[in-house]
Amino acid sequence: MTGTIFDIALPAHEKALRMLERDLIAWITTIDAQGRPHAVPVWFMWHGERVVVFSEPGTQKVRHIRAGSPVLVHLQAGGTFGGDVVILNGHAEISERPASEWLAGFRDDFVEKYEAAIADYGMPLEKITETFSAAIVFTPEAIKAW
Repeated sequence: MTGTIFDIALPAHEKALRMLERDLIAWITTIDAQGRPHAVPVWFMWHGERVVVFSEPGTQKVRHIRAGSPVLVHLQAGGTFGGDVVILNGHAEISERPASEWLAGFRDDFVEKYEAAIADYGMPLEKITETFSAAIVFTPEAIKAW
């Protein structure tokens, strides 16, 4: 499913959608009350034309989003020389639904994507969604990709 910001006739947009589905790490950037950026790597799922991130409820990114911070999400620059770039500007909110409810909508895909990472993290998936119970839902409004 493609959102209105994507034009799959453009190779960079088609590649961006593939990266959103398969990449393991995205960086989410928020802004604090003093205007300082805060960027952190996160696990994420591309689901229903949105980026869904599970987070501990007390983190800076959650506080910033609750306060109305602008949000930028970008993927790790891939390709041989870092030339696969995807930067998304948009709006994020903290869902009323906990992470465990979101997970029910894409559990198999999440497990397939993060199975090795979950094992390496050493925490069962149910404990992950209990600890990282806040669901950040990011809706992209603009894309830069090459």
